[in-house]
Amino acid sequence: MSIRKKIWTSLIIMLIIPAALILLLSALLLAVFMLLNPTVSFSLYDGFEISNPVIMQFIIFWGVMAIAVVVTTSLCLSAYLNRHIIRPLHDINEAICHITSGDLTYEFAGSNDLELQKLCASIEELRLRLKDSVAKDIAREKEHKMLMANISHDIKTPVTSIKGHVEGILDGVASTPEQQAKYLHTILKKAEAIEEMAENLSLYSKLELGRILYHMEICDIAAFLHDTADSFVLDAREMGVDLQCTLPEIPQFVKFDRSKLRRVFANIINNAIKYRRQDTDSHLLITLRDSEHGVVLSFTDNGIGIQQKDTEKVFEGFYRSDPSRNSQIKGNGLGLSISRQIIHDHGGKIWIRSTLYEGTEVTILLPHAQKPMEEDTNEGTHN
Repeated sequence: MSIRKKIWTSLIIMLIIPAALILLLSALLLAVFMLLNPTVSFSLYDGFEISNPVIMQFIIFWGVMAIAVVVTTSLCLSAYLNRHIIRPLHDINEAICHITSGDLTYEFAGSNDLELQKLCASIEELRLRLKDSVAKDIAREKEHKMLMANISHDIKTPVTSIKGHVEGILDGVASTPEQQAKYLHTILKKAEAIEEMAENLSLYSKLELGRILYHMEICDIAAFLHDTADSFVLDAREMGVDLQCTLPEIPQFVKFDRSKLRRVFANIINNAIKYRRQDTDSHLLITLRDSEHGVVLSFTDNGIGIQQKDTEKVFEGFYRSDPSRNSQIKGNGLGLSISRQIIHDHGGKIWIRSTLYEGTEVTILLPHAQKPMEEDTNEGTHN
Protein backbone atom coordinates (compact mmCIF):
# COMPACT_ATOMS: atom_id res chain seq x y z
CA MET A 1 0.00 0.00 0.00
CA SER A 2 1.19 3.53 -0.75
CA ILE A 3 1.79 6.18 1.90
CA ARG A 4 -1.00 8.31 0.46
CA LYS A 5 -3.52 5.50 0.89
CA LYS A 6 -2.31 4.86 4.42
CA ILE A 7 -2.73 8.52 5.36
CA TRP A 8 -6.22 8.74 3.85
CA THR A 9 -7.19 5.47 5.49
CA SER A 10 -5.91 6.75 8.83
CA LEU A 11 -7.93 9.97 8.49
CA ILE A 12 -11.08 8.04 7.67
CA ILE A 13 -10.52 5.68 10.59
CA MET A 14 -9.88 8.69 12.84
CA LEU A 15 -13.32 10.01 11.96
CA ILE A 16 -15.43 6.85 11.70
CA ILE A 17 -14.14 4.62 14.52
CA PRO A 18 -14.31 7.21 17.35
CA ALA A 19 -17.76 8.34 16.20
CA ALA A 20 -19.05 4.76 15.96
CA LEU A 21 -17.55 3.78 19.31
CA ILE A 22 -18.87 6.89 21.00
CA LEU A 23 -22.39 6.27 19.66
CA LEU A 24 -22.28 2.60 20.65
CA LEU A 25 -20.85 3.23 24.12
CA SER A 26 -23.25 6.16 24.62
CA ALA A 27 -26.22 3.91 23.93
CA LEU A 28 -24.88 1.25 26.31
CA LEU A 29 -24.05 3.86 28.93
CA LEU A 30 -27.50 5.41 28.67
CA ALA A 31 -29.16 2.03 28.97
CA VAL A 32 -27.13 1.17 32.06
CA PHE A 33 -27.79 4.58 33.52
CA MET A 34 -31.56 4.23 33.01
CA LEU A 35 -31.54 0.83 34.66
CA LEU A 36 -29.65 2.16 37.65
CA ASN A 37 -31.67 5.36 37.89
CA PRO A 38 -35.28 4.54 36.90
CA THR A 39 -36.63 7.71 38.57
CA VAL A 40 -34.69 9.94 36.20
CA SER A 41 -36.50 10.55 32.96
CA PHE A 42 -35.24 12.22 29.76
CA SER A 43 -37.66 14.05 27.58
CA LEU A 44 -36.82 15.78 24.33
CA TYR A 45 -39.81 18.08 24.86
CA ASP A 46 -39.59 18.76 28.57
CA GLY A 47 -35.81 18.72 28.73
CA PHE A 48 -33.93 17.71 31.85
CA GLU A 49 -32.28 19.42 34.71
CA ILE A 50 -28.50 19.52 34.17
CA SER A 51 -27.98 20.58 37.74
CA ASN A 52 -29.26 17.23 38.81
CA PRO A 53 -26.25 15.43 40.35
CA VAL A 54 -27.13 12.18 38.65
CA ILE A 55 -27.29 13.90 35.26
CA MET A 56 -23.99 15.62 35.93
CA GLN A 57 -22.33 12.30 36.72
CA PHE A 58 -23.69 10.84 33.52
CA ILE A 59 -22.37 13.77 31.42
CA ILE A 60 -18.92 13.66 33.07
CA PHE A 61 -18.67 9.91 32.62
CA TRP A 62 -19.76 10.21 28.99
CA GLY A 63 -17.16 12.96 28.35
CA VAL A 64 -14.38 10.91 29.90
CA MET A 65 -15.45 7.93 27.83
CA ALA A 66 -15.48 9.97 24.58
CA ILE A 67 -12.06 11.44 25.28
CA ALA A 68 -10.70 7.98 26.10
CA VAL A 69 -12.06 6.61 22.83
CA VAL A 70 -10.52 9.45 20.79
CA VAL A 71 -7.17 9.24 22.59
CA THR A 72 -7.00 5.45 22.29
CA THR A 73 -7.83 5.55 18.58
CA SER A 74 -5.24 8.29 18.02
CA LEU A 75 -2.56 6.33 19.87
CA CYS A 76 -3.29 3.18 17.89
CA LEU A 77 -3.16 5.04 14.57
CA SER A 78 0.03 6.85 15.63
CA ALA A 79 1.65 3.52 16.46
CA TYR A 80 0.54 2.15 13.10
CA LEU A 81 1.93 5.14 11.17
CA ASN A 82 5.12 5.11 13.20
CA ARG A 83 5.67 1.45 12.42
CA HIS A 84 4.93 1.68 8.70
CA ILE A 85 6.14 5.21 7.82
CA ILE A 86 8.29 6.85 10.50
CA ARG A 87 10.44 3.81 11.24
CA PRO A 88 11.24 3.12 7.54
CA LEU A 89 12.13 6.81 7.14
CA HIS A 90 14.43 6.48 10.13
CA ASP A 91 16.05 3.41 8.55
CA ILE A 92 16.50 5.30 5.29
CA ASN A 93 18.08 8.22 7.12
CA GLU A 94 20.42 5.84 8.93
CA ALA A 95 21.40 4.25 5.60
CA ILE A 96 22.14 7.68 4.12
CA CYS A 97 24.27 8.50 7.18
CA HIS A 98 26.28 5.32 6.62
CA ILE A 99 26.76 6.21 2.95
CA THR A 100 27.86 9.79 3.70
CA SER A 101 30.31 8.47 6.31
CA GLY A 102 31.88 6.17 3.72
CA ASP A 103 30.37 2.87 4.87
CA LEU A 104 29.15 1.42 1.55
CA THR A 105 28.61 -2.10 2.90
CA TYR A 106 25.55 -1.17 5.00
CA GLU A 107 22.29 -2.71 3.75
CA PHE A 108 18.73 -2.25 5.00
CA ALA A 109 15.44 -4.00 4.33
CA GLY A 110 13.55 -1.01 2.95
CA SER A 111 9.77 -0.66 3.11
CA ASN A 112 6.57 -2.13 1.70
CA ASP A 113 5.21 1.30 0.75
CA LEU A 114 5.38 2.04 -2.97
CA GLU A 115 6.90 5.51 -2.56
CA LEU A 116 9.47 4.33 -0.03
CA GLN A 117 10.25 1.27 -2.15
CA LYS A 118 11.26 3.56 -5.01
CA LEU A 119 13.29 5.72 -2.63
CA CYS A 120 14.99 2.66 -1.12
CA ALA A 121 15.73 1.28 -4.58
CA SER A 122 17.29 4.60 -5.62
CA ILE A 123 19.42 4.71 -2.45
CA GLU A 124 20.51 1.10 -2.97
CA GLU A 125 21.42 1.82 -6.58
CA LEU A 126 23.39 4.87 -5.44
CA ARG A 127 25.19 2.77 -2.82
CA LEU A 128 26.12 0.08 -5.34
CA ARG A 129 27.34 2.66 -7.86
CA LEU A 130 29.41 4.42 -5.22
CA LYS A 131 30.79 1.08 -4.05
CA ASP A 132 31.70 0.16 -7.61
CA SER A 133 33.24 3.59 -8.18
CA VAL A 134 35.30 3.35 -5.00
CA ALA A 135 36.45 -0.15 -5.97
CA LYS A 136 37.49 1.13 -9.39
CA ASP A 137 39.31 4.07 -7.81
CA ILE A 138 41.18 1.70 -5.49
CA ALA A 139 42.05 -0.58 -8.40
CA ARG A 140 43.14 2.44 -10.49
CA GLU A 141 45.28 3.75 -7.65
CA LYS A 142 46.84 0.32 -7.23
CA GLU A 143 47.43 0.16 -10.98
CA HIS A 144 49.05 3.59 -10.96
CA LYS A 145 51.36 2.56 -8.13
CA MET A 146 52.30 -0.57 -10.06
CA LEU A 147 52.72 1.63 -13.12
CA MET A 148 55.19 3.89 -11.33
CA ALA A 149 57.11 0.89 -10.02
CA ASN A 150 57.35 -0.60 -13.51
CA ILE A 151 58.36 2.76 -15.01
CA SER A 152 61.16 3.05 -12.48
CA HIS A 153 62.29 -0.50 -13.25
CA ASP A 154 62.12 -0.11 -17.04
CA ILE A 155 63.85 3.30 -17.12
CA LYS A 156 66.59 2.31 -14.69
CA THR A 157 67.99 -0.40 -17.00
CA PRO A 158 68.78 1.79 -20.06
CA VAL A 159 69.88 4.70 -17.86
CA THR A 160 72.35 2.42 -16.05
CA SER A 161 73.63 1.14 -19.39
CA ILE A 162 74.05 4.68 -20.74
CA LYS A 163 75.87 5.74 -17.58
CA GLY A 164 78.21 2.73 -17.76
CA HIS A 165 79.11 3.29 -21.40
CA VAL A 166 79.71 7.03 -20.88
CA GLU A 167 81.97 6.25 -17.92
CA GLY A 168 83.78 3.71 -20.09
CA ILE A 169 84.46 6.38 -22.71
CA LEU A 170 85.56 8.94 -20.10
CA ASP A 171 87.81 6.45 -18.29
CA GLY A 172 89.50 5.42 -21.51
CA VAL A 173 88.14 1.88 -21.57
CA ALA A 174 86.94 2.51 -25.13
CA SER A 175 90.28 3.82 -26.40
CA THR A 176 90.01 3.07 -30.12
CA PRO A 177 87.62 4.82 -32.54
CA GLU A 178 85.94 1.48 -33.23
CA GLN A 179 85.26 0.85 -29.52
CA GLN A 180 84.04 4.43 -29.03
CA ALA A 181 81.71 4.08 -32.02
CA LYS A 182 80.36 0.82 -30.56
CA TYR A 183 79.79 2.46 -27.17
CA LEU A 184 78.10 5.49 -28.75
CA HIS A 185 75.90 3.21 -30.84
CA THR A 186 74.78 1.40 -27.67
CA ILE A 187 74.12 4.73 -25.94
CA LEU A 188 72.02 5.83 -28.92
CA LYS A 189 69.98 2.64 -28.82
CA LYS A 190 69.30 3.01 -25.09
CA ALA A 191 68.35 6.65 -25.55
CA GLU A 192 65.95 5.66 -28.33
CA ALA A 193 64.41 3.08 -25.98
CA ILE A 194 63.83 5.78 -23.34
CA GLU A 195 62.39 8.09 -26.02
CA GLU A 196 60.02 5.34 -27.18
CA MET A 197 58.91 4.74 -23.60
CA ALA A 198 58.26 8.46 -23.07
CA GLU A 199 56.26 8.60 -26.30
CA ASN A 200 54.20 5.57 -25.29
CA LEU A 201 53.58 7.04 -21.85
CA SER A 202 52.38 10.29 -23.39
CA LEU A 203 50.08 8.48 -25.82
CA TYR A 204 48.83 6.16 -23.06
CA SER A 205 47.95 9.12 -20.83
CA LYS A 206 46.21 11.00 -23.65
CA LEU A 207 44.18 7.91 -24.56
CA GLU A 208 43.08 7.47 -20.92
CA LEU A 209 42.02 11.12 -20.78
CA GLY A 210 40.31 10.99 -24.18
CA ARG A 211 42.49 13.76 -25.61
CA ILE A 212 43.64 12.01 -28.77
CA LEU A 213 42.46 13.50 -32.06
CA TYR A 214 41.74 11.09 -34.91
CA HIS A 215 41.94 11.88 -38.60
CA MET A 216 39.42 9.35 -39.88
CA GLU A 217 39.15 8.47 -43.56
CA ILE A 218 37.55 5.65 -45.50
CA CYS A 219 40.23 3.51 -47.15
CA ASP A 220 40.94 -0.03 -48.28
CA ILE A 221 42.12 -1.74 -45.09
CA ALA A 222 43.54 -4.71 -47.04
CA ALA A 223 45.92 -2.53 -49.05
CA PHE A 224 46.90 -0.56 -45.95
CA LEU A 225 47.58 -3.74 -43.97
CA HIS A 226 49.67 -5.14 -46.83
CA ASP A 227 51.82 -1.98 -47.01
CA THR A 228 52.32 -1.96 -43.23
CA ALA A 229 53.28 -5.63 -43.07
CA ASP A 230 55.58 -5.25 -46.08
CA SER A 231 57.63 -2.67 -44.17
CA PHE A 232 58.38 -5.30 -41.49
CA VAL A 233 59.35 -8.19 -43.79
CA LEU A 234 63.09 -7.48 -43.75
CA ASP A 235 63.22 -6.91 -39.98
CA ALA A 236 61.29 -10.13 -39.41
CA ARG A 237 63.57 -12.06 -41.75
CA GLU A 238 66.68 -10.81 -39.94
CA MET A 239 65.20 -12.13 -36.68
CA GLY A 240 64.37 -15.48 -38.28
CA VAL A 241 60.61 -14.91 -38.60
CA ASP A 242 58.80 -15.72 -41.84
CA LEU A 243 56.12 -13.04 -42.26
CA GLN A 244 53.35 -13.81 -44.75
CA CYS A 245 50.09 -12.10 -45.69
CA THR A 246 46.95 -13.71 -47.05
CA LEU A 247 44.71 -10.84 -48.08
CA PRO A 248 41.70 -10.68 -50.40
CA GLU A 249 42.01 -8.97 -53.75
CA ILE A 250 38.62 -7.30 -53.30
CA PRO A 251 38.99 -3.97 -51.42
CA GLN A 252 37.62 -3.92 -47.88
CA PHE A 253 36.65 -0.39 -46.87
CA VAL A 254 36.98 0.72 -43.27
CA LYS A 255 36.98 4.16 -41.66
CA PHE A 256 40.23 4.56 -39.74
CA ASP A 257 43.14 6.82 -38.79
CA ARG A 258 46.21 5.69 -40.75
CA SER A 259 48.88 6.67 -38.23
CA LYS A 260 47.00 5.25 -35.23
CA LEU A 261 46.15 1.97 -36.92
CA ARG A 262 49.72 1.64 -38.21
CA ARG A 263 50.87 1.84 -34.60
CA VAL A 264 48.44 -0.96 -33.65
CA PHE A 265 49.69 -3.24 -36.45
CA ALA A 266 53.32 -2.39 -35.63
CA ASN A 267 52.78 -3.29 -31.95
CA ILE A 268 51.30 -6.67 -32.82
CA ILE A 269 53.96 -7.53 -35.44
CA ASN A 270 56.81 -6.41 -33.15
CA ASN A 271 55.40 -8.58 -30.34
CA ALA A 272 55.31 -11.59 -32.65
CA ILE A 273 58.95 -10.97 -33.58
CA LYS A 274 60.12 -10.34 -30.01
CA TYR A 275 58.28 -13.29 -28.47
CA ARG A 276 59.37 -15.84 -31.06
CA ARG A 277 60.64 -19.28 -30.11
CA GLN A 278 64.35 -19.96 -30.49
CA ASP A 279 63.99 -23.73 -30.88
CA THR A 280 61.92 -23.80 -34.05
CA ASP A 281 61.31 -21.97 -37.33
CA SER A 282 59.19 -18.95 -36.52
CA HIS A 283 56.41 -17.57 -38.67
CA LEU A 284 53.73 -14.90 -38.55
CA LEU A 285 50.66 -15.21 -40.75
CA ILE A 286 48.47 -12.15 -41.32
CA THR A 287 45.00 -12.74 -42.78
CA LEU A 288 41.96 -10.61 -43.49
CA ARG A 289 38.42 -11.77 -44.17
CA ASP A 290 35.01 -10.20 -44.44
CA SER A 291 32.15 -11.10 -42.09
CA GLU A 292 28.63 -9.91 -41.40
CA HIS A 293 29.88 -8.07 -38.31
CA GLY A 294 32.79 -6.32 -40.01
CA VAL A 295 36.30 -6.87 -41.31
CA VAL A 296 38.29 -9.46 -39.32
CA LEU A 297 42.11 -9.20 -39.17
CA SER A 298 44.15 -12.03 -37.65
CA PHE A 299 47.82 -12.14 -36.67
CA THR A 300 48.87 -15.75 -35.93
CA ASP A 301 52.35 -16.77 -34.78
CA ASN A 302 54.01 -19.86 -33.32
CA GLY A 303 55.92 -17.99 -30.61
CA ILE A 304 56.30 -18.60 -26.90
CA GLY A 305 52.63 -17.77 -26.27
CA ILE A 306 51.09 -16.73 -22.97
CA GLN A 307 49.12 -18.46 -20.26
CA GLN A 308 45.34 -18.57 -20.52
CA LYS A 309 44.90 -16.51 -17.36
CA ASP A 310 46.99 -13.70 -18.86
CA THR A 311 45.07 -13.21 -22.12
CA GLU A 312 43.06 -10.31 -20.69
CA LYS A 313 45.79 -8.94 -18.43
CA VAL A 314 48.11 -8.28 -21.37
CA PHE A 315 45.81 -5.41 -22.36
CA GLU A 316 46.50 -3.67 -19.04
CA GLY A 317 49.11 -0.94 -18.94
CA PHE A 318 52.65 -2.12 -18.10
CA TYR A 319 51.61 -5.75 -17.79
CA ARG A 320 53.90 -8.44 -19.16
CA SER A 321 53.47 -12.15 -18.62
CA ASP A 322 56.11 -14.27 -16.93
CA PRO A 323 57.73 -15.72 -20.06
CA SER A 324 58.59 -12.23 -21.33
CA ARG A 325 60.08 -11.21 -17.99
CA ASN A 326 62.07 -14.41 -17.66
CA SER A 327 63.47 -14.14 -21.17
CA GLN A 328 64.57 -10.54 -20.55
CA ILE A 329 62.76 -9.28 -23.63
CA LYS A 330 62.72 -5.52 -23.68
CA GLY A 331 59.46 -3.60 -23.72
CA ASN A 332 57.27 -1.58 -21.39
CA GLY A 333 54.01 -3.48 -21.73
CA LEU A 334 52.06 -0.51 -23.11
CA GLY A 335 51.71 -1.68 -26.71
CA LEU A 336 48.59 -3.82 -26.39
CA SER A 337 46.95 -1.42 -23.93
CA ILE A 338 47.39 1.42 -26.42
CA SER A 339 46.23 -0.85 -29.26
CA ARG A 340 43.02 -1.83 -27.48
CA GLN A 341 42.09 1.80 -26.79
CA ILE A 342 42.77 2.81 -30.40
CA ILE A 343 40.70 -0.09 -31.76
CA HIS A 344 37.92 0.74 -29.27
CA ASP A 345 37.94 4.36 -30.48
CA HIS A 346 37.51 3.03 -34.02
CA GLY A 347 34.36 1.19 -32.91
CA GLY A 348 36.06 -2.19 -33.10
CA LYS A 349 37.18 -5.04 -30.84
CA ILE A 350 40.49 -6.79 -30.21
CA TRP A 351 41.07 -10.09 -28.42
CA ILE A 352 43.76 -12.74 -27.97
CA ARG A 353 43.81 -16.53 -28.07
CA SER A 354 47.05 -18.12 -26.98
CA THR A 355 48.62 -21.37 -25.80
CA LEU A 356 51.83 -21.30 -23.82
CA TYR A 357 54.85 -22.40 -25.93
CA GLU A 358 52.64 -22.98 -28.96
CA GLY A 359 51.67 -19.56 -30.26
CA THR A 360 49.34 -16.60 -30.17
CA GLU A 361 46.53 -15.28 -32.35
CA VAL A 362 45.54 -11.62 -32.12
CA THR A 363 42.21 -10.83 -33.77
CA ILE A 364 40.82 -7.40 -34.62
CA LEU A 365 37.26 -6.66 -35.72
CA LEU A 366 36.59 -3.33 -37.43
CA PRO A 367 33.15 -2.16 -38.66
CA HIS A 368 32.41 -1.85 -42.33
CA ALA A 369 32.31 1.51 -44.07
CA GLN A 370 30.68 2.45 -47.35
CA LYS A 371 32.98 2.91 -50.32
CA PRO A 372 33.76 6.62 -50.75
CA MET A 373 32.16 8.33 -53.73
CA GLU A 374 34.71 8.90 -56.46
CA GLU A 375 34.76 12.22 -58.21
CA ASP A 376 33.66 12.10 -61.80
CA THR A 377 36.90 12.83 -63.65
CA ASN A 378 35.33 12.15 -67.05
CA GLU A 379 32.88 15.03 -66.86
CA GLY A 380 32.92 17.06 -70.05
CA THR A 381 34.06 20.67 -70.14
CA HIS A 382 31.69 23.53 -70.88
CA ASN A 383 32.35 26.06 -73.63
